[in-house]
Amino acid sequence: MKTLLCVLMSCFLTQAAVDLSSPRATFKTFLKAMVNVKNKQNITEAYAQARATLDLSGIDPAAQKEAAIKISESLIFIFDRMERIDYNKIPTNPKADTWVYNKKQLEQKSIEISLNKVDSKWLFSRDTIKSIPTYRELLREKSIVEGVVKLNTWREKLRNTLPLWSQKEILFIEVWQWFGLLFLVIVAYLIEKIISFIGTAIINKNVHIFQEKQTEVIRKAMVPFGKIILLYLVFINLSWLDFEPGELAFIKRTIYVLSALAAVWLGHRVVEIFSFYFHEKASLTESKFDDIIIPLATKTTFVLVYIFGILLIAASLTIDVTGILAGLGIGGLAFAFAAKDTLANFFGSIMLVLDRPFDIGDVITTGDIEGVVVEVGFRSTRIRTFYDSIITVSNGELMNRAIDNKGKRRYRRLNTTLGLEDDTPPEKVEAFCEGIRQLILSNKWTRKDNFNVYFTNFGPSSLDIQLMVFWETSEYSREQAEKHRLMIDVLRLAKELEVGFAFPTQTVHLFNETAKPEHKVPEKYFDEAIGRAKGLLGKPLSLKNPRSNANDEEQFGKNDIGN
Repeated sequence: MKTLLCVLMSCFLTQAAVDLSSPRATFKTFLKAMVNVKNKQNITEAYAQARATLDLSGIDPAAQKEAAIKISESLIFIFDRMERIDYNKIPTNPKADTWVYNKKQLEQKSIEISLNKVDSKWLFSRDTIKSIPTYRELLREKSIVEGVVKLNTWREKLRNTLPLWSQKEILFIEVWQWFGLLFLVIVAYLIEKIISFIGTAIINKNVHIFQEKQTEVIRKAMVPFGKIILLYLVFINLSWLDFEPGELAFIKRTIYVLSALAAVWLGHRVVEIFSFYFHEKASLTESKFDDIIIPLATKTTFVLVYIFGILLIAASLTIDVTGILAGLGIGGLAFAFAAKDTLANFFGSIMLVLDRPFDIGDVITTGDIEGVVVEVGFRSTRIRTFYDSIITVSNGELMNRAIDNKGKRRYRRLNTTLGLEDDTPPEKVEAFCEGIRQLILSNKWTRKDNFNVYFTNFGPSSLDIQLMVFWETSEYSREQAEKHRLMIDVLRLAKELEVGFAFPTQTVHLFNETAKPEHKVPEKYFDEAIGRAKGLLGKPLSLKNPRSNANDEEQFGKNDIGN
């Protein structure tokens, strides 16, 4: 806390000490600051005060800090060789917003040292900053004004020790700066490899989930991390190469963009690590919900990482990101209308996760599509049909459809009709139905508490027996195998009972008018029908109770035929 207060007080005092209310005040502030630099007193604060006197609006913000130091040193170099500055000759309240201290007309251009009034502050103008190299060249051989302390900088000492050939420019950069930049990259590369090696070893040793499949996952993630370290090491040491503001700004912007790309790359790899981790955890659980949520969350995070990367790159290129965001806010309605399908798919994917109408691996039917769900994505769901093709359905459209999830069935039903020949005796029909019931009861995979085997209809050419049974399995292959077994047993039973299955037939009766049959109608035909029916009821064939489950009390060991 004390340290924080000291920093805040230091910043406050620094701001309070900067007086830029007039050209004279600005000169005093600048010269006193540079005197402190010469005397090695509070150098950081002194450079900050000198920087406050400069109009740096024409310099890329990425290079303003280094440029301000270099401009301040060059400007004091000029003043020390020009003349001893008399504050009384500098006005305190000029009439115009520009005051020129010195101006020279050369053959090809005009140079000047002037101050402009910017937001009530008097600052050394942009024209002054542009004129500094020419002033330095003109005053290079001139001696320092008597009584003025010389500013000794590391830049000047460095250039005095370098050979002349190394200070020649190649592609806008001096030769020694090229060598220095290459040296920085090599050293940073070696440090990057060392840190990546140590980091990989530490993670592999301490994070249990990566111990078996460590090399590929960690190696991929450490590559972009190492590139960020390399770029950072080069970035923080650029000031030692004494680049000009324009060159420095270009190099820094390039590093900003490369760092943003490396950050997106690293973000992608980190998401892959977490995805790998949760996939490993999900493989240990029986729930299929993980198989949907993890890929969807992974893809959503990828999109967020890429959006963040685009904004980061835009900011690195000095593009006004806040303006873009504000424009998106203003045009949000139009954007939403134009991207309504995309938004519908996005919210559809969210609803699929929340409602969970199906899991990965479920067999579903939606519209005319039937197949196995293989993937639920950010925009669409992929279904593998039973003829092995992949159908992609947008999530927005899928959520508006009726979904028949056969994968959620507790039982799988067989419902069919067996047609017997229409001349089959009733006793055999009854025996055939009972035999099928016993087949169902003896099958391991059938549901014993709910099945139906009954003579239900007189068909056009058959006696129809309804067979409905449920299989206690969630596997499609098991269902088919047991259905096959039951059908084979039904065929064998029909053969044993000598029961034939009917097929569509037509019988043609030839009508002979000469031998027209006469029907014998009993006098009391209604009474005869009643009597015959009572006789049949006295000698029943069928059981009293329904035979549709294994828990019927009278199913085994007791004859329930009769009244």
